[in-house]
Amino acid sequence: AGAYEILVRSDVPARVVISEYVDIAHAFFCEEEPKVVNGILDRLSHKARPQEFAAPGRSDG
Repeated sequence: AGAYEILVRSDVPARVVISEYVDIAHAFFCEEEPKVVNGILDRLSHKARPQEFAAPGRSDG
């Protein structure tokens, strides 16, 4: 579901998606699982939406 939101729902900021799904993982797990969710969604977000993570005022193109 988180991957879907990152890949398809461009109207929702990637950082919001990551935060929401990490919070959900915390509700069900207490160990390493929320960190795994964070890592997977963060990496996917950086690949799918690099413009959201670019430094302000920086142009790479």
